[in-house]
Formats: sequence, structure tokens, C-alpha cells
Amino acid sequence: MAVEVDRMEAEPEPGRLRLSDLTAIGIGQAVGSGLITLIGPAILLTGQSAWFTYVLAVFWGFAMICPIPFITSALRIQGGFYSIVAGMGGKKLAGMYALAFLPQVINGSVYGVAMGMYAHSLWPQLNSVAFGSVFVTIFFIINLFGINVMAKTQKALVVILFCALAMFGIGGAFKISNPVFNFSNPAFFSGGAKGVFMAIMLFVYSTNGYSCIMNYGRNARDARRDVPRAIFLCVPILVLVYGGIAIVATGVLPLEQVAGQPLTYVAQRVLTPSLFVLFMIGGPLLELSTSVNSTLANNWVPIAQSCRDGWLPKSLASENRFGVPWKILTFAYVVAIVPVLLDFSIQRVVASLMLVVSGATFLQIFAYYRLPKIYPHSWEEAHLHVPNWCYYLIVTTSLVAYVAVFLNSVITLPVPMVLIGVTALIICMVYGLVRSRSEDVIIRAALWGDIRDVEAIHEATLSNEGMNR
Repeated sequence: MAVEVDRMEAEPEPGRLRLSDLTAIGIGQAVGSGLITLIGPAILLTGQSAWFTYVLAVFWGFAMICPIPFITSALRIQGGFYSIVAGMGGKKLAGMYALAFLPQVINGSVYGVAMGMYAHSLWPQLNSVAFGSVFVTIFFIINLFGINVMAKTQKALVVILFCALAMFGIGGAFKISNPVFNFSNPAFFSGGAKGVFMAIMLFVYSTNGYSCIMNYGRNARDARRDVPRAIFLCVPILVLVYGGIAIVATGVLPLEQVAGQPLTYVAQRVLTPSLFVLFMIGGPLLELSTSVNSTLANNWVPIAQSCRDGWLPKSLASENRFGVPWKILTFAYVVAIVPVLLDFSIQRVVASLMLVVSGATFLQIFAYYRLPKIYPHSWEEAHLHVPNWCYYLIVTTSLVAYVAVFLNSVITLPVPMVLIGVTALIICMVYGLVRSRSEDVIIRAALWGDIRDVEAIHEATLSNEGMNR
């Protein structure tokens, strides 16, 4: 499959985001409501070993995205996953991915609904709909001021979040009474191998959101070094945070009491009333804050690039004076706020649409395999260069990890939702094939490496166009 670059663009000047900014964006995106809501259900599946399966899920989540640090050490990427698919997968696949990515915009509404619920549980006099709406609106306004303002906000929120989680972890560590490290305990792995696998699948969606760091290659000060370093840094941080919090959650109270319960149930019994209020503000509320803050930016970056290339109306990518495609951001905001205002449960809609997003992941993996072939000079000079056989093994590891998650999602979804998802995938495929023939689609080099690679691709594109005339 030929890769086409219709227009070469000079690599932009280095951005302003440092390693600490990128790491904060990744951690803030990854640590969301899952930490609060998933440990209790996991105890039902695997008992005392819920903390251990959370750690395993962190490594499984990294396995899913493990090619990204190697790719970003070779290439500076502007449009996230879309740019990878367009730059290494070809024009038709780029069109398929551009359309398949759009359902992700709805994920912002999950945080607004959850924020309203948490705030109402803490202060019953508050209207959950109004609070959730104001919450999403605040971060919409913050994101309108650009990536740098979003990143500074994210860093401050992550610091406060970690203080709240540390308060819970340290306060609970002195009250642990269960044998949390006794692997021979009958309560450990109580659900057997199946229970462990199901718990990992339950946790895994909360463990690799930091892959969004790759979206900020244009804004990073030293993208080829700091983006992969930030991704790697997120793994041990998540192991410590998730593992430590889960150890306290499973170690303080009898398992039969905490099984199926949210983390707030344990926190209310571990902390004093005043500290519990501080934990709720600095923990669950800020977890949602960091997630929605980066989610809004993560959504518009790939969509904006696909608009510039002509897959979607180019006018949508027009930017304000802070470099933000405000029309796309406003669209993402409206999609996020409407379910909150209508007090609408969107779990079924999200579940069926996420099948489309999961299917699009396989387009990414196809593109991963082509890096050494399409960008040979960039790959040879990459900071994380490894032999090709080793790189292909890394990509295959990602493929296997994704296939397991994808099949588990398909098996657990009702048949009508699977049919909706499959139909949507077919629509994306047809759209990519048809739209790729349009003269309005102009693929730009939205990733930068060794100039020899980009020039070779561009020359091949011009040669193919000449032969087709």
C-alpha cells in the first residue's frame, strides 16, 4: 500500500512543553474515575489479589501502546494517531481512521455526568446537572486559551491530586490488617485464572491513557526525547499509585465489606470526616478534572489534522489567536455537555461506539509495522532504535494485547451493539475508499523525521500522480 504526502511542510520550531508538562498530561489523563470505581468490582472477581491484578493491568496497558515510545523517538508527530496512520498507512486508511476517531468526542460527557454524581454525593444540596455542566464548561474555557495554559493547569491539578491520594494511602497503610501480600491465602486469586483475566480487562482501560502524550509532539520542547521519556515515566508512577491505593483498599476492611464498593467507601472509614472531605475534593473530583482537561485537547488534535488534510470540512480547523481550532473544541464541548444537561445515561451509546474506536486501533498497528520501511533514515537515527526484528516483536506484542481486549469487548457486548459497531466500521471503510479519490484531500507531512525520508515519499507521490495522468 503506497504512502502519499501531497504537500511537504517545514518542521515547526520547538514548542514550550517540558518533560514534566508532558508527564503531567499523561498521568492526569490516565488517572481518572476508574481508580475510584473499579477496585471494588475487581475484588468480586479476584479477591485479595485485586491490587496485584491492577499492577498487571498497568503492564498490559503498556503492552498495548508499547510501540509508541519507539515511534516518537524517531518522528515528531503533530496529529497524534491520525498522523501515524496517514504518514505510514496510506491515504485510504487515513480516511477510514479520520471518521472512526470521531466517536471518541463523546467520552467527555462521561466525566461531566460522573462529576455531577460525585458532587451531589458530597453535597446533596447541589444540583448534579448544573454542577456537571459548569465543570465541563470551565475546562472548555481553559482549553480555549491553548495547549500551554492547559498544560500548566494540568500540572497544578496533578500535584494536588497526588497529595490527596498520598493522604489516603499513608493514612490507610497504618491500618492494614488483611494479609495483602500472602499469595497462598485462599482469598488471593479467589476467582482463579479467569477472575484474574477479567479483573485485568476491567482495569486495563484506566491504565494507558497516557499514550495521549504523543499528541503534543508539535508543542514539546524536545519531542523526540521527551515524549518517549514521559511515556516510560508514566508506567512506574501508575504502578505505585494504582498498586498502593489498591493495597489499602483491599487491606483495611474485611473483603466482604468492600467487594463491589467504590474507593470512597474505604476512604470514609479510614479518614477523619474533615480529611474525607479533602480527599473527595482532591481525589475523585480532581481525577475527573485532569481527565476532562486533557481529553478536550486530545480530541481536537487528530480531528484538526484530518480537517486540514480534507477528510472533514477544512473550515472546522480554523484557529483562534491561541492556536486552538475553536470550532472543533466547541463541537467536542457541545457533545460533552448535552448528555449532562439532559441527565442522559450514555453508557450504552459509548459502549457501542467504542467498538468502532477499538477497530480503528488495528489501523494504527498496521501503520506501526511500516515504520522501518517508510521512514528508514529516521528509524536508524532514533534515540530508541532497536534491530528491526526486535521492533516487529514489540509491535506484535501490542497487537496481541489489543486483540485480547477487543475480543473481550465483543464477547461482553450485546449482539445489537456489536452489529451497530460493525456497521459503523463498514461505513468508515467505504468513506475512506470513496473520499480518497477527491482532489480536496491533500495529505500533509504532519510528522517530521529525517528530511530524506519525507522527500523520498513526496517524490514517489509526484511520480505516481504523473503515471496516473
